[in-house]
Amino acid sequence: MLGGFTGRPLVCATIAFCLGIAAAGSPGLVWVLLGAGAGGLGWAVWRRRRLLPRAAVVAIVALAGGFLACAHQRPGATDVSTLPPGGQTLVGTVANAPRYADGTWSFVFTAEQHLTADRAEPITGRCYVHFHTDAPIRRGERWRLTGRLRLLTDARNPGGRSERQRLSGLGVGSVLSVGDKLLAQPLGEGDLGWIPRHAYAAQRQALAVLERFVRAPYPELTAGIAASVIFGVHAYPPPAEVSESFRRAGTIHLLVVSGAMISSVFGLVFLPGLLGATWRRTWLERQSGWPASGRGRISHRPGVWAAVIAVLLSTYYAVLTEGGQAVARAAIMGVLIGLAFALRRLPRVAKQHGLNLDYYTLLAAAALLILIAQPTALFQPGFQISFAAVWALIYFVPKVDPFLRSLPRVVRQPLIGTLAAQVVIFPILAWHFGNAPVAGLAANLLAIPLAGVVLMAGMATCALGLTLPWLAPLAGWITGCAARGLMWVSSAFAAAPWAAPEVPRPHLLLIIAWYVGLVLAGWWLVRRRPAAAGPAPPA
Repeated sequence: MLGGFTGRPLVCATIAFCLGIAAAGSPGLVWVLLGAGAGGLGWAVWRRRRLLPRAAVVAIVALAGGFLACAHQRPGATDVSTLPPGGQTLVGTVANAPRYADGTWSFVFTAEQHLTADRAEPITGRCYVHFHTDAPIRRGERWRLTGRLRLLTDARNPGGRSERQRLSGLGVGSVLSVGDKLLAQPLGEGDLGWIPRHAYAAQRQALAVLERFVRAPYPELTAGIAASVIFGVHAYPPPAEVSESFRRAGTIHLLVVSGAMISSVFGLVFLPGLLGATWRRTWLERQSGWPASGRGRISHRPGVWAAVIAVLLSTYYAVLTEGGQAVARAAIMGVLIGLAFALRRLPRVAKQHGLNLDYYTLLAAAALLILIAQPTALFQPGFQISFAAVWALIYFVPKVDPFLRSLPRVVRQPLIGTLAAQVVIFPILAWHFGNAPVAGLAANLLAIPLAGVVLMAGMATCALGLTLPWLAPLAGWITGCAARGLMWVSSAFAAAPWAAPEVPRPHLLLIIAWYVGLVLAGWWLVRRRPAAAGPAPPA
């Protein structure tokens, strides 16, 4: 088990980088890591001197992570989070899709100017705005807002979810409360940038097509749920009661574009190339009279164009969704996988390098790139849940699969993956949200396939609605049925009293013990692997 770990240098470097970031946010942890690092270096010199260079590289990477985290945690002199609490006037742009509830609009506000009695100063950063008005507010509008500015607050009740944790993924550091529409002045259209402007236009056009062709008793709500599955909550924030039912049922991740959606889009293009390679191989074998099995068979690989087009399409879809760390993680892994498949077709490269896909290394590469760009993402629940769930799939599915050979593969693999992901992310949900969505263990078995149907049928509806409108109603009908089924499953499981019980925030040592136990459980499963199942998977 340790040999497979130390044989992956990028994995070791990523873990060291994460420890350096964590140490930068906890002074007590700094001394613990320094002591552990000094002890490790002393052991390497005493036991095996050849391990000294590796230990030195790991220490340098950890220090780099700590310095980079300190640099990102320190706001600039003109950041909105550095303004004193109290009455402030800001000029900026609505950066996301506003949410309306009980006469209050809530949205992320990108600040551009800070107005005082005698001058206007340029300012950067984001704040979260609560605006009490019935007037419509759209994304991309520029406003002058006057209200009470305050920093994000911690939880008031023991074990409760704090405002800081709830808004950490939005990149905001303060909240601006505007009490009346007289304290706000619209200034026309703002500048979101070329990519957000293009993504927003595509989302609105897709939502209009879905509302036109989706057939359901509540077409706007059903189309909005479908748009949330395809593009995330940026496109159409669902009503608060719908979001609460998805949260209690443990299916809220389906309304936030995740890596599974990016993988589905990647496979939508890559699978035809893979099938084409299979058919081409079969045809050549028949023409050449080669045996159906044995040596000399043509390699089972798709063409270069299938990999390149899949990478381009999945990257473009990731840009349109404006997703968070989960989307970035899946897009990076998709690019690396497509690059490896493309390079395999070059004889000189394939001869010198195996280019075998190691999913632990791919996951570490994606995490390292994200953390270099944004070190504070390590502490955000989206980053932790995404990478923990993927690690659960990579680590547990091949180890548990031999014990359930009696079940069909189409049932066995989703069952193992869903249960493993839920068990692995349980401490993260308890730490950040103070509850345990027990219903998600069963609800996701039904909801994930329905979300896949909504994704594929919804994308087909959007494409056909713009090109072949006479075929779009059929795809819209399938999208509506799947979206209604998704809402029904979430509502049914959320209604159970045991759906999401509140749990106290676990201690950090208990979380570490939980994950150490999961790693040991995987090692035990490999040792108890049935003899007829073949060789054990790598750790």
